[in-house]
Amino acid sequence: MTEEYEEVDYTEEETNAEGLPAGVVERLTKYAERTKKEYAEVEEQYLAYIAKEYLCEHPSQEDEDLLVDWAEQLVIETRNVTSGGGNYGGVPFVGMFVGVEPNSRDRRANLVKRAKRDFTLDAGAAVGSGFVGHYTKGEGVWMLNTSNGEKRSEFSTDEIPDHSFIADGERIVLLTKAGRPKAMSMIGRNYFFLGAPEDEFTNDGAIQLWRLDCQGESANMEVRIGKPCKLEARPPNENAPEGFKDVLGTSLSIKDNIEYTNEFVSEEVRPLLNPMKMWVDLELHGHYVSLEELTEAFESMSRSFTINGEQGKSGPVIFTRGTVNRLSSEARDSEYDEGGRSYSLSLTSQALQSIHGSSDGKEVMGWISSACNDLTNPFSCFNDDGEEIQYAENSTVLVCGRIAVKRKDGKDIPNLKVMGVYADRRRIRRRATGGDTGRGQFE
Repeated sequence: MTEEYEEVDYTEEETNAEGLPAGVVERLTKYAERTKKEYAEVEEQYLAYIAKEYLCEHPSQEDEDLLVDWAEQLVIETRNVTSGGGNYGGVPFVGMFVGVEPNSRDRRANLVKRAKRDFTLDAGAAVGSGFVGHYTKGEGVWMLNTSNGEKRSEFSTDEIPDHSFIADGERIVLLTKAGRPKAMSMIGRNYFFLGAPEDEFTNDGAIQLWRLDCQGESANMEVRIGKPCKLEARPPNENAPEGFKDVLGTSLSIKDNIEYTNEFVSEEVRPLLNPMKMWVDLELHGHYVSLEELTEAFESMSRSFTINGEQGKSGPVIFTRGTVNRLSSEARDSEYDEGGRSYSLSLTSQALQSIHGSSDGKEVMGWISSACNDLTNPFSCFNDDGEEIQYAENSTVLVCGRIAVKRKDGKDIPNLKVMGVYADRRRIRRRATGGDTGRGQFE
């Protein structure tokens, strides 16, 4: 028998000074092995968990089966966490954040919709699938029916069970793979990340633009655009749909486990990580487009889709570069923005002005969402000491954004849905006042 299949004999002698039962030690030990942590560290995590969640300061005074259940909860709850604070199945990725999606979405909305449909069509089959639980009223408490049978819940019939919802007049709940109820809602947001797995970063063709699927509190985490970093993420499955092959999965704790560093490459290569080089290098990726070529890029790189029988186009996410012609860092009310606020800047270049003269095409408007404003620093750069410096008009910046096109007077006028802005301190004009875009902004 190989070591992989050998049973470990967990006995009472293997418990710590707190006298943890063998069932708890077994679960914590396996969890420690999986996450490559020391057992003592995991045990400390468990004790902190039950103290916080259940106000249990003296485990020896609690029932053994209760302590085992709490250990099971900890292991399941942190199932997606590895030793580096990343997610289960994750690998180290290196590169940099380049933008954030303007809108967040409920990642479980479709699961809820499917659960309601399946339960309405065939309640028994839905429960038998293992992903749907059915609450029924028992003697004073709700009973939860799952594919593993019926069990008492912790909710009295005078209250509504947490995370439950109505389907076909009955109260149901989504279940984890372990058969435990889970929240019916999980908010997520895509963050755009330019990089590659750490062990492939210097390989030809490895660097690409990824969508980092961040959920829970991490869906609203602040990030530094253009600053090299390292994180853990789960690569897409080989059989992932074509539209999701650029999506990286993350753990709920990713916001606490991003390491800003450039030490993943040798010292002589580090200057190439400067966004002013990396974002515009077409040999590394195919996402840089000059301002004067945005309309052509929209036509050649857009994705077509159909909604309710109507055809539409979604412009590509690209990098571009230009001189700030106008900017407005003061919020404006917007009914189209998730946070109800929007901001703007316009970019121009000598090439663009040579082509369009004084017409509308002489500048490209960039519309900045409240998410981009709140979670990044679209109107600032940072010096080597981390000091934030606001920039003014006539500054040179890089923009990551989605191209859109508006038809006006028979001409296609491009604009950008800005997701991220990078400004280099040596290429900006300092702004002296807040949102003023007149001459008084210059020092």
